[in-house]
Amino acid sequence: MIFIRFVCARSLTFLGLLFGLGLGCVPFSQASAYGNCPPEMNSRAGSLLVDARGDWSSLFKHQRVFASCDDGELGEGYSEAVANLFAQRWDQFGTFVALAKTHPDFQNWAIRHIDATVSDDDLNRIILNSNTCINNAAGEKLCRVIRQSAANALMESAWMRR
Repeated sequence: MIFIRFVCARSLTFLGLLFGLGLGCVPFSQASAYGNCPPEMNSRAGSLLVDARGDWSSLFKHQRVFASCDDGELGEGYSEAVANLFAQRWDQFGTFVALAKTHPDFQNWAIRHIDATVSDDDLNRIILNSNTCINNAAGEKLCRVIRQSAANALMESAWMRR
């Protein structure tokens, strides 16, 4: 009986330390970013991406929840969604700038998804769109980064076709 109390007390002490240090209070999006993506979660992420790809705010929320699933087919889906928003929905660029300002990790994630899996037409359109904010002080630096990423992706795409 004394042994059982000792073990229980040790376990409770350990749990108390974990939560006291904040290790048990990691937000879900951060916790999932460090773990693997189970097949069920990956499947759910893929099916929900269809609805999230229409605007930056929805894509941001989706990416936060399913950060650990950003690989393979879903990663290509993210690239397609990001490219579509930069190429076809440039009118939403202000929303992206606001999100990028408050969430630099999201900005880096989106820029990373401008890659060679995207169509050359979309990459060329991204370059054209990013040239329109040359006189926009708030977005000029960001546009340069976007333009460079699209240009690099075009070069990689051409190299891969050789």
